[in-house]
Amino acid sequence: MNPSSGSKLGGRLRRGLAIGLASAALGFAVYASKIAQPWEWKSWDLRLKLFAEPSRASRDIVIFLIDQYSLDVYEKQQGLSWPWPRQLYSAVLDYLYAGGAGTVFFDLLFTETSRSGVEDDQDFARAMDRSANVVLPLSLSQSEESPAEVPAERLERFSIPVLSGLKASFPAAKSATLPVDVLLQAASGAGNVLFPSDGDGVFRRLPMAVYYRGRLIPSVPLVLTGPSRSGAVLGDIPLDRQGRAIIRYHGGTGTYKTYKIAAIINSWAQIEQGIAPQVPPAEFAGKTVLIGGSAPGILDLRPTPLDAVFPGVEIQATVLDNILAKDFFRGQPPASVLGFLLVFSLLTAAGASALRKVWHQGLYFVLAIGLPAAAAWLGFLAGRWIELVVPELAVVSGFVAAALVNYGVEGKQRRFIKGVFRHYLSPEVIERIIENPNLLSLGGEKREITSFFSDVAGFTSISERLSPEELVALLNEFLSEMTDIILEHGGTLDKYEGDAIIAFWNAPLDQPDHALRACRAAVECQKRLAELGPRWAGKAGRPLTMRLGLNSGPAVVGNMGSTRRFDYTAMGDTVNLASRLEGACKIYGVPVLAGEETYARVRDEMAARLVDRVRVVGKELPVSVYEIAGRRDGLGAADTERLAVFERARQAFLGRDWDAAAALFSSLEGDGPAAVYVQRCRRFRESPPPDGWDGVFDLKQK
Repeated sequence: MNPSSGSKLGGRLRRGLAIGLASAALGFAVYASKIAQPWEWKSWDLRLKLFAEPSRASRDIVIFLIDQYSLDVYEKQQGLSWPWPRQLYSAVLDYLYAGGAGTVFFDLLFTETSRSGVEDDQDFARAMDRSANVVLPLSLSQSEESPAEVPAERLERFSIPVLSGLKASFPAAKSATLPVDVLLQAASGAGNVLFPSDGDGVFRRLPMAVYYRGRLIPSVPLVLTGPSRSGAVLGDIPLDRQGRAIIRYHGGTGTYKTYKIAAIINSWAQIEQGIAPQVPPAEFAGKTVLIGGSAPGILDLRPTPLDAVFPGVEIQATVLDNILAKDFFRGQPPASVLGFLLVFSLLTAAGASALRKVWHQGLYFVLAIGLPAAAAWLGFLAGRWIELVVPELAVVSGFVAAALVNYGVEGKQRRFIKGVFRHYLSPEVIERIIENPNLLSLGGEKREITSFFSDVAGFTSISERLSPEELVALLNEFLSEMTDIILEHGGTLDKYEGDAIIAFWNAPLDQPDHALRACRAAVECQKRLAELGPRWAGKAGRPLTMRLGLNSGPAVVGNMGSTRRFDYTAMGDTVNLASRLEGACKIYGVPVLAGEETYARVRDEMAARLVDRVRVVGKELPVSVYEIAGRRDGLGAADTERLAVFERARQAFLGRDWDAAAALFSSLEGDGPAAVYVQRCRRFRESPPPDGWDGVFDLKQK
């Protein structure tokens, strides 16, 4: 890399870093203002749906659902409408007690005395006492004031000590709704069951505890780990500043083993009758059982990331599972978010500023927007909620800003180069110059080039037959076809002079195979001319034929002219000889003649014959000229034999065997150079050349 290009790259990188810093600052402002929070929630929901693993759900947590089926069964068979008499719950507790179940939680607020009377509540309380493992819910509202204040002392038994070192600031409840006193006294534990959703109404987090009148009351899942140890367990849970834990949902509704409560009550009735139960109680030995409603009328259905309708009791079961398995998700601290924004923004903006090719930038953009997604995915696998939306916004804004600045700062130079060169360089060459303008030396430089001169034979007579409009149309069509071929082979168009085309290779960019490119272009031009000949012959009144001269060697190449008007052109003896060779095609009756330096560079790939040794006007030293016949791999047997015969004839000619040479040349009917040599043989038979003759022919015309 030269110092100039290194300096420009450094400047682009510095500009990109500045843009990246601005993009990161903007992203963090969006993050802090929570403007993008709803989109982040949706992106998190998508991650949960894509990577949910129902198989991770604990088999030791089961749910008894009061579903619509169970409600219908007891209403139709026993006339029991909702709410049920509590003797049914007593039957469930006796059933679980017989099976040796672990902790039992009723996700039902028994805030009023049973409609069946106080005895019903007392019966239920006795069943709770026998079980000694029942947890009841407390409804501690953070938003609604209670008309009748509940004394804090009633909750003293269920509170937990505040652990030192916790950074969480637990929310405070404004009111409390408790079960009837007889049931609350019989419960072995109680916990808060009321918690708010995120701003969009979806439940993604759960506060692990709330304050009520100075007492810290744990959530139900925390109590279900064991009322005596819930305070210690709290210290192991990753909490945010509001004391909430991010719930890891393993799947949608039904992820945990679920039973219809009607089947459980019926099983206990069967046991009392001495019949084998529908569901054996032993199936729940040692398991935690959560009892709650899923019927629409019970009003305990909540939206979660995985289901729009999700029983609240299943949320409690999920959080309990998270506590026991220690697999809550952790949030991303603000400092970490800022760090991610800086890394992604700087990488994106610096890369977009440094890269110049559009497809490189496009590929880099895809990679850049993939980085936050990859970080979010890896974070998910590691149990982290890594912000996705704000980093993606920062990446996009950084890339767009860098692209716009690049266009404004460097677009002027790009447009200048395109405007100057679009008429005589291929788009690929222009893009390479734009990518590195230092490849182009404005003014002039000496380079090895291959020069290309072409002219339409008899164009003057053709122009006399056509109207000006017809002539222009024909000429434009012809020049377009030929120019396209030149540009396709990487040539630089110098200029048009009427029907003549002047071009060259190996400038402004290096092309080590410039001679081969030029020869291939010449062959393709002649081939295309033959294909379109019949169509153009109808317009011109005669077939179009084109003469081509090629020559390789040093030349001065650059922008020549005044400061107001200039052309990118090539000058020198190499160019002049190419022009002379184009004119010599008329003498020899061949379509393409190339100089000896051009042939030396392409002899392994292109088939050619040495036509003559000539001395052009204005030059003393002779040069060998070759007719380019085509690619070696495409030359037929007949053409190969014709070239061989011509070479034997020419050797005979140089050996002064005029008769043998004339006979061989005459065998090549319709061959232009052979016809020229036949005339020379006749002349030399009558007037032999002097001693020391070197076989060089002097071209008398340009």
